[in-house]
Amino acid sequence: MAEKEKLTETSLIKKIERLSVETLKFNKSLIIESIGDDCAVFKDKNPVLVSSDGITENVHFDFGLYDFYEIGKKSLLVNLSDIAAMGGVPRMFILSLFIPARVKERDIGQVMAGIMETAKKYRVSLVGGNISKSFEFTISITIIGDYKNNNVIKRYNSKAGDRIYVSGELGNAWMAYYLRNNNGSGYKNNPRIKYSDKKLIESFINRFKLPKPRIELGRKLSGKKLANSLTDISDGLSKDVFNILGAGSSGEIRLEDIPVNENLKYIADILNIKNYADKAVSFGEDYELLWSAEPGKEEALIKLSESIGIKIKEIGRVTNANGPSRVIFLKNGEPRRPENFTFKHL
Repeated sequence: MAEKEKLTETSLIKKIERLSVETLKFNKSLIIESIGDDCAVFKDKNPVLVSSDGITENVHFDFGLYDFYEIGKKSLLVNLSDIAAMGGVPRMFILSLFIPARVKERDIGQVMAGIMETAKKYRVSLVGGNISKSFEFTISITIIGDYKNNNVIKRYNSKAGDRIYVSGELGNAWMAYYLRNNNGSGYKNNPRIKYSDKKLIESFINRFKLPKPRIELGRKLSGKKLANSLTDISDGLSKDVFNILGAGSSGEIRLEDIPVNENLKYIADILNIKNYADKAVSFGEDYELLWSAEPGKEEALIKLSESIGIKIKEIGRVTNANGPSRVIFLKNGEPRRPENFTFKHL
């Protein structure tokens, strides 16, 4: 007979409280009161950053593609990226779980394992939250960070003549999603795909199925004043590039300079995917950083890239415009608008 599981509010709160204790040491000089009171209480000598993001079943994740552990990790990772996108340091977070009846105690245990492993890796403290029943499984997180020297980097602050840069590679999240969806790729049952290529595909999925928030890069861009405007790429470059343009500015993006993983290109070739470049530009979920910087910062950015081991690539420039902001995408000097595969939240 299967073991019966009963998930109660009191027992779950106590379990989360026990799990949170180990994370409180990361910011103990800031935290006055955490889980157990009506509000968390903290003090901070630096300006404070606050952001909130949530992931919901059948909107941001599918149980056919993610397990509970991965869902837990992703819920915190995407919030950490918001702090990185302001050039800040994450300090603590508040967690809210909305749980359907079909989700069992062991499932929540896996979610919390993913969240807490991520919290320990990035040294952020769980200081409070809420739980409730619901029809669909949702995790909502409020993340709190800070920044020094009044040098937070905002959106919409680029200047004419700025160069546009991106970190890492684009399209990896899309390809990992595509490959995990067997209805979309069908590589596992394709007799024409070599065993070595199937192993390459599995390795690609494991490497890129979850984002890596660029916290150190964002902090260094802020501290070294190497960005005028900064954002993260959650909705795709073709949409998020508008987030860095200032009023009355437009941009040019050189599609041939978009950094794309060589294994992604190879996998697209063996699976006969013709429009992978457009999906790399528009799908989103990579959570790489996108920013503008005035000319003359190139050498400093190269040194930064080498020191932290993250690729940095110039992909375009900011121009003047008469009227609403717009972005021109160029392929070998000729205008070419990528097909739009941006994920829609509503």
